[in-house]
Amino acid sequence: MDAKMLTASEHTHSPMLPGTELKMSHIEIANVAGKRSDNVKRTIERLAKEGAIASPHIEERPKQGVSGQFVEHLLLDRLDSITAMASIDGNYCADLVLRWDNLESGKATPRVHLKAVQTEEPELSTPQAMLEKNMATSLRAMAFVEALGFTGNQKLLSADRLLKSQIGFSPLEAMGQKQLVAPVQAMTFTPTQLGQMMEPPQDPRQVNKLLEAAGLQIKIDSLWVPTDQGQPLCEILDTGKAHNSGTPVKQVKWYQAVLERLQPTLPEESKTESIDQDSRYADSEPEIVGSDTDEKPIQRKQKRKRNRYELDDYFSLVELGEFIGRSRQHVVEVLEKHRIIKWTGQGKRGKYLLTDKGWQYGLMYDPSEICFHNRNSKRLTTSNAQPVLGYDILKFF
Repeated sequence: MDAKMLTASEHTHSPMLPGTELKMSHIEIANVAGKRSDNVKRTIERLAKEGAIASPHIEERPKQGVSGQFVEHLLLDRLDSITAMASIDGNYCADLVLRWDNLESGKATPRVHLKAVQTEEPELSTPQAMLEKNMATSLRAMAFVEALGFTGNQKLLSADRLLKSQIGFSPLEAMGQKQLVAPVQAMTFTPTQLGQMMEPPQDPRQVNKLLEAAGLQIKIDSLWVPTDQGQPLCEILDTGKAHNSGTPVKQVKWYQAVLERLQPTLPEESKTESIDQDSRYADSEPEIVGSDTDEKPIQRKQKRKRNRYELDDYFSLVELGEFIGRSRQHVVEVLEKHRIIKWTGQGKRGKYLLTDKGWQYGLMYDPSEICFHNRNSKRLTTSNAQPVLGYDILKFF
């Protein structure tokens, strides 16, 4: 038997042999994505013309179910097929990777030939030839991550990490660039952090209202969204998580320069709405009780929703549980397991505090004083301060 050609049936139940290279037809890629093969073929030809992938090998194969007719197959290797799938429909990249894993392990039958890889590679015997090959591979990796939606420095870093993990070559390291210069040389801050920079310090809710009053953001479906005026002054970060409704969780952070656009105070009614504890937690207007003969009706305060602080940038333990659809007890168990919070005190008379590790993910918030305590505060254990955690904590769940 010719060692340089194995048919699909001869490879059905054995893993990929050493010295062989598996190719995948554009028709099989179309089957995985549920697309028309002619549309997939045109996409592959376009990507090859643009240099995003290597020119595919073309093979004439008999048309299934029709005697005497042949169909042109474009054959791609693993990386090129995944790059093509990212352009065709990125939702099916994981399915294609699984298909490749099954083919290479022998769990599935390939639908095209396996062709032997040449053992001699004289063209790679010189540093220049190796560099040219790595540069070509780097451009393909860039096209791949761009097709997945990465842009700017994130695209460069993602492609660099992909190449480093798969072939051991890092373009940035080869060029002596271990880090990239950020397009904007400034740190970004949450409304909570901006409020702490202001004099006097402002509640994060009030900061959001100041941003709104300055025309820098608007509220849409309970979410703050930067306006056209506000976009140059902020960054929108994708947390990689989603709300219960399926909406992606995004976090807006502002450059410190935005403070110059904010008025130091709000109109009195807005300030009262932001700071007054009763109005913050009331679902409706306070209930008025008393007889018709009472000279002054007595206002009964609505019950406060305990442990729900409604901060824009942080979750209380209860709010975190509601956000992920689990109980507070489950949240506590996970955070204790990862040493984010710890119990201090005895029995029910104690409270949870952030650990040294926990301060990387949150702050201690006192709802009665409407202020945050830093880790060196002497009142952490004596005040009503409770742990509140930012969006980064979601990675533990």
